[in-house]
Amino acid sequence: MMPLLLLLLPVRSAPLRRLLLCRCSSSSSPAAAASASSSACPVPASSVLAPYHRAFARRMALAGVHPHHRVAVGVSGGPDSMALCVLAAAWKKAGEGREQEDEGEGGVSGFVDGLLGVVVDHGLRPESADEAQLVRDRVRGMGVVCEIATCEWPNGRPKLGHIQEAAREMRPNSLF
Repeated sequence: MMPLLLLLLPVRSAPLRRLLLCRCSSSSSPAAAASASSSACPVPASSVLAPYHRAFARRMALAGVHPHHRVAVGVSGGPDSMALCVLAAAWKKAGEGREQEDEGEGGVSGFVDGLLGVVVDHGLRPESADEAQLVRDRVRGMGVVCEIATCEWPNGRPKLGHIQEAAREMRPNSLF
């Protein structure tokens, strides 16, 4: 039986974005992000985030997805997708009761087991590769394995005026 892989994409949740914005945008280096997240700005106590964690767990259960399933999270680097990444990581840790410590079991040491962040580099701007690497590093700094998927434009890049639409249509193709 093939393991379940679910792709999560962010849905706007302004109150949660405000709570997690400091934690998710503290630094570009994974080590610095991990150490600075508690000192750079006050991260809300777990009791403040508990309702979000419970709501996330309920929605995942309603979708038939459980912490032992493999999950991929589409991450743009914005507050919505970074908050989604934080929630997914906490949900998996709480459900599994631990982080994956043994690489021999298929996980990567020090990272949340069965959770993958995916950043799409559309390649539409000269700086997009650097931005994708920055987002990847921030996600890895949160303890989530993260990869960059690069868009291929077989018919050439989209024309001006249709770039956002073309990029939106291209993302699912790049993720699978």
